[in-house]
Amino acid sequence: MVRVKHILWLFLVSWTLIACQQEKYDRSGDDTNSLLSIEDSMEANPRFVRQKIDDGMKKAPDSLTYYEYMSRLGKFFVLSSSPDSMPLYINPVVAFAEHQPESPRRNSLLAYAYNCQAGNYHNYHKKREDVITLYHKAYELLRNSDSPKLMPDVCANLGDAYVFDNNLPQAALWYRKALFIADSLQMPKEQTASLYMGLGRIYLLLEDYEATVKCYQQTEKYFSDLSLNLQAYFLNNYGNYYYYTKDYHTSLKKFLMLMKLLEKHDKHETFSMYLCKLNLADVYLNLNQLDLSEKYLDEAENYMRKNADESAIYYCNTIRIGLAVKKKDWSAVSRILAGEKSEDQMDFSLRQIRHQYLGEYYEAKGDYRLAYHIMKADDLMQDSLAHNRTHMRSVDIMQRFAQDTLQLHHRIAIEHKNVEIQQARSFIYLIVGILLVLILSAALFVVRYRRKQEAAKLNIMNLKLNNARNRISPHFVFNVLNNKIVKSDKKEANELLELTKLIRTNLDMSLQMQTSLRKELEFVRQYVLVESKLIENDFKFDVQIDETIDLDKVMIPSMFVQILAENAFVHGLKGWEGEKRLTIQVQKGQKEEVRITVEDNGPGFDATRMALQHRTGLNIIRQTIAIVNERNKNKIIFQMHNKVDADGKILGCQCTFFIPINIKY
Repeated sequence: MVRVKHILWLFLVSWTLIACQQEKYDRSGDDTNSLLSIEDSMEANPRFVRQKIDDGMKKAPDSLTYYEYMSRLGKFFVLSSSPDSMPLYINPVVAFAEHQPESPRRNSLLAYAYNCQAGNYHNYHKKREDVITLYHKAYELLRNSDSPKLMPDVCANLGDAYVFDNNLPQAALWYRKALFIADSLQMPKEQTASLYMGLGRIYLLLEDYEATVKCYQQTEKYFSDLSLNLQAYFLNNYGNYYYYTKDYHTSLKKFLMLMKLLEKHDKHETFSMYLCKLNLADVYLNLNQLDLSEKYLDEAENYMRKNADESAIYYCNTIRIGLAVKKKDWSAVSRILAGEKSEDQMDFSLRQIRHQYLGEYYEAKGDYRLAYHIMKADDLMQDSLAHNRTHMRSVDIMQRFAQDTLQLHHRIAIEHKNVEIQQARSFIYLIVGILLVLILSAALFVVRYRRKQEAAKLNIMNLKLNNARNRISPHFVFNVLNNKIVKSDKKEANELLELTKLIRTNLDMSLQMQTSLRKELEFVRQYVLVESKLIENDFKFDVQIDETIDLDKVMIPSMFVQILAENAFVHGLKGWEGEKRLTIQVQKGQKEEVRITVEDNGPGFDATRMALQHRTGLNIIRQTIAIVNERNKNKIIFQMHNKVDADGKILGCQCTFFIPINIKY
């Protein structure tokens, strides 16, 4: 039992240590976003970046986060006018990371530091072998890191390092690898445009100008998406392309664009600016603008000598030789050559430029032996260039073959997975299809059943309505005829004629479910004309219609208005002493509806005293509204109430319909 407790205790301690270690290697979301923000603003907003880095270092929750911010400070100085300050920050980062247990996050930090060290050496053409070694270390670390998207950039840097080492086949291989990795990571085109730029530079050095232009045009599409550093790098390379093709005027335009870009972002005291000035000095030399050439050469040379950049100093001396040849200052050329070491380690393209000016120098002096020696050296370089071009094409073919083979294996694996996924999807679609068929069948059955119920119900209601109408129509006709007989006079013939018209219209309308508002009002006028003669002469009938309403298009249930007019006569105006008024108003409602109001000035409506036979008309109205409203979203509304004054005295009865315009019957 004691042994079991001991083992359990060890397990809990181990678990706690693992949890603490895991917590140590996890970066907070705020720090991740902060580091990304620093990278995005590194060149465009250096003041913001420096403040952000300082704040991050002060608030870092652990050592790993602290050194991640410090590594960004090292890169900050690489891109600044004080690159010699970089080792003060990058070296401690390397020392710390190398003694940490391996993890994806630690590998990212160490790879970042190695990349900064290599980049600083590379910029100032120092420690050529160390540059390649550091980039290789960074690449291997990134393969097992939490920053795989940095791999294409490190591969491109390695390609540039091999260009610096005059190993163009290897340079092309690493650029191809960068493009392959970027494609595998599905990185957007705007993020990989700079890779084509680097590959174009290699083609430029191999004097394959057609391939160079294709690569540069691919990059130029996404120029605005490039970082400031890459924009400067692109314009510098594009200017070099036109320089090597001897289009010096276009080359000058590109280098001036580069200078303007750097000045716009306050990059006056940077390596990119002085490299631009050095290139401008050479272009102005070839355009015979010697004063401008000397001006930019003096500014660039001071900076390059201060930073002990041997390749740049070699290039400065080359331009000095070219200026001396233009001025026929032979002693200046001799002094420059005497003060230099061997040029064997210099960049291939720089030696070509040097040999061009030296050839002019020896030819001008009449020293044809040395001129021939220079020409022979150029031929050897051209042979080497041709060999490199052939070798590079061979390597390129093998690289593409390897990539195609790998992609083929990936496609086969993906197709296999797709087949499995498709089979699973087919089974799911089958099940879903069966369920949908069952659901639709059930829904169709329910809809048909409900429609049959509604049709049956509607049929019953129509029968009830027809029965009610058949009851009210004779009742109405007989009442009118009895009154006419009692009060007949000399105008009996005319009155009987009007009564005949009224009976005919009544019979026609009683057979219809709905009618237009115009026909309904005409029928009401005929009825009122007949009925008004049965009461005293002090009767006033008024119909008020909104002129914007199309009476032919507004459909209402037939005899609605007539029933209300009849009720006004039977229960209100007949036997009422004094002035008698019946008013019908047709107006537009607040919504898409028509408001029809029938009102009188009689004694008002009293449902408790109304006989059952007198309520037949109102029952027809209620039943009809119930049937119609069942089939429509917008409902017919019927209101009936007595009008009263301020003292509560009844002034008559008012009935109102609200009928939607698009209602269906």
